[in-house]
Amino acid sequence: MSALREIFGDQLTEAPKKQVHKQNTGYSSHLGWVFVCNEFQERPKAVRTYHSLFGASEAYAYYTPNTFYRNDQRHAGNLRWLNAMVVDIDVKNGQNDGMLLPDVHDAVSRAGLPTPSLIVSTPSGGFHVYWYFNRPKRAFPKVTDHYKRIQAAIAEVLKGDPQAIGAERWFRMPTIRNIAYRDASRVSFDDLCDWLAIHQEERSAERKTACVGSAGLLHHPAVQKLLSGVSEGQRDNTCYTLALAFKSSGYTAEEAECRLKEWNQRNDPPMRELEIKRKVKSAFKEGAPAGPSAQWIRQLSGMAFAYQVWEEAKPREDRTYSHFEEWKQDVIRYLKAQGGVVSAAQRSIAQAIRSSSDRTKSIPYSTFKKVIEHLIEIGMITKTVEGKGRAAVTTLTLVKPSKVIPFIRKETPKKNGFNSNTFLDPVVGGIAFRFSSGSSWEGSRSKNLGLKRRAGP
Repeated sequence: MSALREIFGDQLTEAPKKQVHKQNTGYSSHLGWVFVCNEFQERPKAVRTYHSLFGASEAYAYYTPNTFYRNDQRHAGNLRWLNAMVVDIDVKNGQNDGMLLPDVHDAVSRAGLPTPSLIVSTPSGGFHVYWYFNRPKRAFPKVTDHYKRIQAAIAEVLKGDPQAIGAERWFRMPTIRNIAYRDASRVSFDDLCDWLAIHQEERSAERKTACVGSAGLLHHPAVQKLLSGVSEGQRDNTCYTLALAFKSSGYTAEEAECRLKEWNQRNDPPMRELEIKRKVKSAFKEGAPAGPSAQWIRQLSGMAFAYQVWEEAKPREDRTYSHFEEWKQDVIRYLKAQGGVVSAAQRSIAQAIRSSSDRTKSIPYSTFKKVIEHLIEIGMITKTVEGKGRAAVTTLTLVKPSKVIPFIRKETPKKNGFNSNTFLDPVVGGIAFRFSSGSSWEGSRSKNLGLKRRAGP
């Protein structure tokens, strides 16, 4: 049970606090919840004391090595602390056949990874490999996203399960019976970040020598190895991957299905033809990837591989800034709904304005600023700012039609019959606006964003 103490430290209490103790000490923001279960489909149980966790270790098979701040939701957004990096190495259905504990250590050493803190054997013959953090890492969204990137890279080099990725994932409960290796070493999260950076540089160097275009995809040795047939545990993923490879190489769905039926005869054993039809249909449906995942080809073939698929340019109406006119109308519509005046932080106003075509989407902050500049320039709104920095409050006022000031070009226009009620649209034939494709914004949700003053940039 000391392995669990090494993972969770002081995030769990020894036993439930009595009510008097809670009143004296108050709520602890350091504690976390651990989820346990026997079947992934069942409702999990949450524990917060070592007394409960040790009892659960005898009754439950799985647990979460990273802790949560709520006891009713096991998802990444509910994580509180990241305690360890864990990778699942499956040894079943033909994957990693014959892998033993020394093989795991050799793979870790070849990858340049630190010494594992714990290795747990699984009933299928696989391993769960742990690296304890020298101090818990607060599970902010950007941190958990990077955790997944590191975990995916480690899983790739150790031939682990590429689908068992995420800080919220289940792993086998470590017990005296299944602990295969244990070490006092710990790593910092920054050390693993450095390892990922080095790994990505090495992968980039590989791509310079192993990269192919989509036209030569089917002739690459890694794809040829998959086309030669695979074992039972790899058939589904390989079938879908090859279907995408045929698609990116110009095959129709019918041609790809025919080729995959031929490929299926080389599998051990062959899969049902109905499953091949389903994989091809999924690969060729609208919204499916344009080509196979390079990571899956590397994972399935065990060979170095990288490529790039060139896709046709998206239609102009699908591009980021082709919706400028639509956003302009959405801003005006929002101001009218607020009575013509709104005061708040600019980011809050931007987040409150929803797209008329997709009510779940807010206007990007960079686009919002350009739209506001445009509407001010053509005299449709006015803007005032009170305060500075994060405390600044912006007031946008919709100008009544009778007070609209027409926009006049700087150059002398031709006398073509324009009058005082004529608007010149600077988007078409007038002033060009520059947009930064790298712009981004972040905002926080708030009720009644359009009417409530709040601090913000």
